Amino acid sequence: MNSLIIVILISLGDTLINQEKPEAYNYITNYGLLGGERYLWRWGLSWPGIIFNNWYADELEFAIGTKINGIPYVTTNYFNYSSSFKREWNAGELIYHGPGVSEEDVILEWNDYISNPYNPTGRHTGIKVICRTYTWSYEPWNDFIPYEFFVIWNKNECDIPNVPDTLDSLFVGILCNFDISGSDPTDPYNDDLAFFDGYVAHEWDTLGYPYDSITLLPDSFLNIPDGIYDQYIVYGNDSLEHTIHGDTLILPRNLGYMWDDDDPFTPGNDTGEDGASAGYPGVALLYAPPSPADSTWICNYCGDTCRIPRVWAFHWWVGNFHPSDTILYQWLSGNPIRFNYKYYLATPLMWCLISSGPFKIADRETLKFVFVLAVGQGMNGGDDLYWGRGWIRGLRQTIDYALTAYYAGSEISDPYHPSGPDEDIHWKILSISEKNYKKISLNLPTILTPSYILKTKEPLKIEIYNASGRKIKEIFVKDKETPFKNLKGGIYFIKLNKEEFKKFIILH
Repeated sequence: MNSLIIVILISLGDTLINQEKPEAYNYITNYGLLGGERYLWRWGLSWPGIIFNNWYADELEFAIGTKINGIPYVTTNYFNYSSSFKREWNAGELIYHGPGVSEEDVILEWNDYISNPYNPTGRHTGIKVICRTYTWSYEPWNDFIPYEFFVIWNKNECDIPNVPDTLDSLFVGILCNFDISGSDPTDPYNDDLAFFDGYVAHEWDTLGYPYDSITLLPDSFLNIPDGIYDQYIVYGNDSLEHTIHGDTLILPRNLGYMWDDDDPFTPGNDTGEDGASAGYPGVALLYAPPSPADSTWICNYCGDTCRIPRVWAFHWWVGNFHPSDTILYQWLSGNPIRFNYKYYLATPLMWCLISSGPFKIADRETLKFVFVLAVGQGMNGGDDLYWGRGWIRGLRQTIDYALTAYYAGSEISDPYHPSGPDEDIHWKILSISEKNYKKISLNLPTILTPSYILKTKEPLKIEIYNASGRKIKEIFVKDKETPFKNLKGGIYFIKLNKEEFKKFIILH
């Protein structure tokens, strides 16, 4: 099992660490700021990071809200454009930075203890957060950044009057000011929209949501309904996905996201800025402790209780103000509605959040959460003509891969029998060699044309079979080739260097 790494403390005070392993460049701090450009040309989910600071996030914040004696208290940070950075978390310790679970692990903490100078006397909640974040450079794990949060309450570090022995009505949230994107030549802040992908407590039933319009494939999609809601994940039908009972699982995606829409003040339709800002950034919940938001039932195989962690609330708002604790707690707690429907006009400075809860936490108790930030080419995948990367997975596939990575190596858990980050093996994907992934990307589309150009750094043997299993082509690819030319439209299978078959479809 993964265990919290204990090392000599290597830093005190404010710490900011750039994360440049994945395709989406970002940074992490020890005071609750999870990235964001913030007018300072810092990384903020810059995608593709290596080309240009094409930031997709201006501010990414960790937030906790609770009620004590009926009064809401929310601790977070906030970049207020009229009064600069409003900070409420105190800097904690940088515990570890280096290779470990991933190519680059960062383990650090922040707190709202009595000594926190950024909150006034009488409102320190006594909460400490330990954060573990991981990054990988290779496919298909390089378009997301996961975060494991360990939330600990220390009653002795709380100076709120008459605090009880247990905090209740506690919510954990991620606040996202996604601005899409740094390459927008006019105004990247003024034409973004927000939406949610997952279970919405039947609040959108009259709006025809959820719906089934496509067949989602591991790296692409078909415009054909498949009987499964587009907002749900199919887990267990891939060789990388293991389930306890060998069955296929279906669960909501728990994803809040935004995209670049048409700016009404710019002539013509500038949606996606002709491909320069075609990415969809989002935040998703992978794991949370049991809460009233969850789906639970009795397992048909073993009689145990199955559980699907679900987002409690999704909200968006517009403005450059720092909401009061009362307002922000309403949004985290889904009051008066849990899932706010999308905005229909391109507006400036749009924020969105997802929250998990409600929870109770006793003195010295720990609550564990796993969230993930990601960027994809649209929702379902698309051809990146602007940056020249070819076909790229969409945000949905990237979040699905993040869930696959979280349970990779698990022995006693799966998404229907969830486990916290230190309760089973997780993220066991380093055994897949980076060399093999870079030789030929798993982004090889499921749907392609005969003119598709395959790029490889090393000689690659390709065997192509028709739908009946007969080998029809065997070639060696060097550098750039079009190995699919002269193939008629239909379903085929490909084997790369004698490894597993991959199905693909040729379109004319």
